[in-house]
Amino acid sequence: MARSEKTVVWFRRDLRIDDNPALATAAKEGSVLPLFIWCPADYEQYYPGRCSRWWLKQSLAHLGKSLESLGCPLTLIHAEDSTLAALLESIHSTGATRVVYNRLYDPISLVHDDRIKNELSALGIPVQSFNGDLLYEPWEVYDENGQAFTNFNMYWEKCMNLSLEISQSLAPVRLVPVPGLESSKDEESSNALLSRAWSPGWRNAENMLDEFVSYGLLEYSKHGMKVGGTTTSLLSPYLHFGELSVRKVYQLVKMHQVNWENEGKSEAEESVLLFLRSIGFREYSRYLCFNFPFTQKRSLLGNLKHYPWRSDEDRFKSWRQGMTGYPLVDAGMRELWATGWTHNRIRVIVSSFAVKFLQIPWIWGMKYFWDVLLDADLESDILGWQYISGSLPDGHELSRLDNPEVQGQKYDPDGEYIRTWIPELARMPTEWIHCPWDAPSSILEVAGVELGFNYPKPIVQLHIARECLDDAISTMWQLDTAAKLAELDGEVVEDNMNNIRSFDIPNVVLKKELSPSASSIDQRIPSTSGQKKKLQPLEVKAPYKQIIQDDVMNASNMEDTGSTAKLQASRKRSSSDSAFNVPSCSSSLIMHSQIHDPNSCLVLHSDYLQQNADRNGAGKVEDNDSEDSGTSISRPSKRAA
Repeated sequence: MARSEKTVVWFRRDLRIDDNPALATAAKEGSVLPLFIWCPADYEQYYPGRCSRWWLKQSLAHLGKSLESLGCPLTLIHAEDSTLAALLESIHSTGATRVVYNRLYDPISLVHDDRIKNELSALGIPVQSFNGDLLYEPWEVYDENGQAFTNFNMYWEKCMNLSLEISQSLAPVRLVPVPGLESSKDEESSNALLSRAWSPGWRNAENMLDEFVSYGLLEYSKHGMKVGGTTTSLLSPYLHFGELSVRKVYQLVKMHQVNWENEGKSEAEESVLLFLRSIGFREYSRYLCFNFPFTQKRSLLGNLKHYPWRSDEDRFKSWRQGMTGYPLVDAGMRELWATGWTHNRIRVIVSSFAVKFLQIPWIWGMKYFWDVLLDADLESDILGWQYISGSLPDGHELSRLDNPEVQGQKYDPDGEYIRTWIPELARMPTEWIHCPWDAPSSILEVAGVELGFNYPKPIVQLHIARECLDDAISTMWQLDTAAKLAELDGEVVEDNMNNIRSFDIPNVVLKKELSPSASSIDQRIPSTSGQKKKLQPLEVKAPYKQIIQDDVMNASNMEDTGSTAKLQASRKRSSSDSAFNVPSCSSSLIMHSQIHDPNSCLVLHSDYLQQNADRNGAGKVEDNDSEDSGTSISRPSKRAA
């Protein structure tokens, strides 16, 4: 192709120069207009949370500086109406001849991207998309019947048996700008606490990757038992915003795996496989959202539409504020609110408590995580919360109820994590810190703890939570059976009865012949077998916005004066100590006060499910909690909670 193209490179969650296929393609074929559009209307109920918006600002500033050094500054547009209108205005202003972008796979982006591509194509504007986010496209992996997998182990095993050619796009050394469109400018906005803890930007991401692979990967499998300190890769926010290429991560880890094998370091194998498995969960989250886009709204298993969730706003508030009376759960929720971050093990524990102990709708918890997490990622959150709530075929058993006291003794045996985030319990002896309700009154008095006054009593007793969960499951199956019998319209035969108590798993056919005009490198649209449904944005109908408004309005109170927050923040800084300082006048900062919304709504770390697996036990790599006697509660507790 002649170098006469004027190409708009539409940046979204691919904020990097290296291995960016859309940018690399545009740079080879003419002049380039790097463009980022901020359109709050496009996010609908999933407007990014405060921490996520902070990261986005810093990352855009970093990217803008990098692009400017290549001769092509980043243009940012704050779109009041729609992204499509902003794209069209940019095209007409510059005389651009085509648009390229890297694909996204969450349900909202699927709808928007399809609409934008169709509108631009109808106007005669060529549009091309690329895979800049995944190892395997969602339509490339299917079972022997050509259907989408609904079991992670089977999916990942199939992926590992597929040929994978890692072909990274070379970073351009020089870009030719498209004239005619001015870059918007805005003043710097920062958060001191987050700035001390994290260094957003694609170059900092590469430094973090090198540091982890060199110093953290070898011991990765041993860190799952520690909830304090730097025990995970800390790469999830960089992957979410596309500052890191997943292909580069995979290739670097595989190279180290080969080197360690040659050096005879057999202990490295477990860590490498476990980390690659976490990458697999990230892939699987996109795979599920693409092939089953309804999963942002309802459970994958159809039976759970009859589950009697408790829409209890008071319990939801106690869980959010870390006031449930269970120390490990409360410590995790307070850390999450203060820093926008918490260990993947803590994420599993607090989410399991919400949906099993409190029976809060999993979608409420998912939305709250979206609001507060620094590495909020819609696809990963959907996978995580559906997995924990028992909404997936290979997720946690519906009847599984983990004991927070036993989990605390296992993952925080000395109680230091709890003391960091719950100062009320700082003087509690280790023997009682995970169960203060059982401590003698003399111990509580010396520790300065008055249950029900300065620290809450347990919000629900263990044996009551067990009874309520069993009742809820029983009710679900009764309603599900009644609905299926009604559909049979009185024609009940033995074969039908055998299927009534089975899980309802949807089928999606992937192995279809592409039409001759379809591009093999462009994005396909998911379709359910035997049905033709127009993709629509899915709205969560729950009193969520009103429920969390009091929390969001207090977000600005997270200052750098809190001693516990300081302790936690200092451990995540990039070893390079080369945090990108945003210039006071940067073309990458259109978003300032416009991005702040008191009703903001925001997903889950790729490591979130790294040790969870098949419900049926085949190739099982479980949470390891179920193997502890007393962790999974199957009978009423003898001890009052």
